[in-house]
Amino acid sequence: MADTIGGVSGLFDDLAAPAEIRDAVSRLATDLATAAGENLTGLILYGGLARGRYRPGQSDINVVVALRDTSTESLSALATILRAAWRSIRVEPFIVKTSEAQRLADVFPTKVLDIQSHQLVLRGDDPFTGTEVSRRQLKLRVEQGLCNLELRLRRRYISIFDDPRSLASTLAEAAVPLKIELAAMLQLAGKDEPSGSTTAAVLESAAIAFDLNREALSRMAALRRESEPPEDPAGLYDRVIAAISRALEIVTAME
Repeated sequence: MADTIGGVSGLFDDLAAPAEIRDAVSRLATDLATAAGENLTGLILYGGLARGRYRPGQSDINVVVALRDTSTESLSALATILRAAWRSIRVEPFIVKTSEAQRLADVFPTKVLDIQSHQLVLRGDDPFTGTEVSRRQLKLRVEQGLCNLELRLRRRYISIFDDPRSLASTLAEAAVPLKIELAAMLQLAGKDEPSGSTTAAVLESAAIAFDLNREALSRMAALRRESEPPEDPAGLYDRVIAAISRALEIVTAME
């Protein structure tokens, strides 16, 4: 297993992460490497923090924990460390077996693409190096993801239709999953993801590329930063669902 050059903390120099988060992730990497030994083949940071975007108290810290062996005995050696990391800094581990990387790329193509596009290797090697995401699998997964998101928003609306704050928070929470699917759609269409790759930037790029409701998606992204619900939250909710439905029609028609 390769050592990280310069130590883990130095990897965060260009990231907008508080010092206490950088220190905590550095300690986590050291603790996991010590506890797992040679069973740990890679520890990879991905998601918002790897993109240089972190919101204290709100953002999860996503890490791939790649292991040679994932038996319960091996997981027990890491459980206390990872449970404490979740409680203290919201570390969300994606625990994978090194040998199953290609299968995971087939089953979770959008997730693997997200990991491949923005990551920091904290220890060892990236298990997804060399894995290929097929266009067919990616298209099917995007269809599934958009359909699932549309269905969940419909069902959620029944419970919260008369609660403006809940409508707003539900849309805010749905923005990142939608961003991941629309980023994959841009790739399927041969279009570049915006360099900033923020949720707002990806939703805007997709709105332009696929003629989706730009105003609705822009306001949806903005809800992640706003504490007050927008005017007519039910109307915005409806326009967002319509945009998702339209995106689903487009990706279904792709060759």
